[in-house]
Amino acid sequence: MNIGDKIKEQRLKKELTQEQLSELLNVSRSTVSSWEVGRNYPDLETIVAISDLFGISLDNLLREDAEMTKDLSKKMKWNKYYKRILFGIGVLALIYVGFNTKLRLDEKHYLKNLATYSWKQDDYRYSGSYALEEDDVLYATYIMETGFNPIPLKEHRPWVIARKDKLVVKVKEDDKRYVVISKANDPKVKYDATVEVDEFSNLIKSDPSWSDEKEQSLNVYLKKYQKEYIELLKQTLNKRQEIVGQRI
Repeated sequence: MNIGDKIKEQRLKKELTQEQLSELLNVSRSTVSSWEVGRNYPDLETIVAISDLFGISLDNLLREDAEMTKDLSKKMKWNKYYKRILFGIGVLALIYVGFNTKLRLDEKHYLKNLATYSWKQDDYRYSGSYALEEDDVLYATYIMETGFNPIPLKEHRPWVIARKDKLVVKVKEDDKRYVVISKANDPKVKYDATVEVDEFSNLIKSDPSWSDEKEQSLNVYLKKYQKEYIELLKQTLNKRQEIVGQRI
């Protein structure tokens, strides 16, 4: 006897019509009819309700209906997978919202500080470009728009470039200092390079691809303008700190 036969048997014992049983189980009459003729099966929650209503155990209700038991087992397994998938989606959604919110708050903070320190939008074709001219030094930075991006890219961490006459420096995240040595800025330059330096404008490390002559030339240039670079890097570092200063 399958579960449909047992439902019908118990319904008749209780002297209930299909309509009355459907109302007790909060389903349609046609659904009850489908169970009884074996077209489909009730779900797990409804099976428990039927067991309680008729006062028979789930084991007794499901016994001898191998197809129903197999189908129910399959549904329970899929239900478990479905819950895991939903949980995974929920975790990913929380991660997305968390990272995106952090990036948006950072962007808002940077823009507020730029306004506070009188930075102006530099190029209206690119809304994130800002510039500030102060004491014969031109400073530039770029604030990347967050949008729907959840990934903290290095582009989201503001850098500041400073130019004074033919000298150009750049300060990045973690206060890393760089000097841009270029023929475009100074025709007397022999070799172009962007080099990382310490606070005293000393070359931190050389590039393996450089020749000895190139490395020597770059060091000579750094030494020649060491005093100017030290001061310019210090000023640029301060400008970046003004932009990224800690939120209260």
